[in-house]
Amino acid sequence: MIDPSFAVGEYRLRRVHDRLFHYAHVVVAAQHATTNTVSAGTAPFAWRLDAYGPFAYALDTDAGLIDEAVDGAERALAALPAGSGAFFAVVTSIRTSNVDTLPGDVRYAAGHALWRAVGHERADAREVSGGRLVFPDETSDASKI
Repeated sequence: MIDPSFAVGEYRLRRVHDRLFHYAHVVVAAQHATTNTVSAGTAPFAWRLDAYGPFAYALDTDAGLIDEAVDGAERALAALPAGSGAFFAVVTSIRTSNVDTLPGDVRYAAGHALWRAVGHERADAREVSGGRLVFPDETSDASKI
């Protein structure tokens, strides 16, 4: 259960670009804090138990997806306008597809989920660079994605 002082934002990315599907669904909870901090929740893949039952298991890619979600939320915090305050954010859920989630998809969805949690209106521009989704104001240099 999420503490009531946290605001929750979620974002579901569903996009086709260059015949490639992009899918990620990320939920982020955030509350005001003294400094910007992002962490992963204790069980961001717990949804698998509901979907697959007691035979659900962790995947080799889970750690990378958690890192990508935390990075996306950190980038979103850094992009907030001056005077927005600081936030403590927790990535509570990461849903992916084995075939339709590509590098950058979880990062992108986590960033937009964070913006929704903190009430920041952000254009949902879906920029693609080097086959990866990037944030609207981010560099187009794919090596930095």
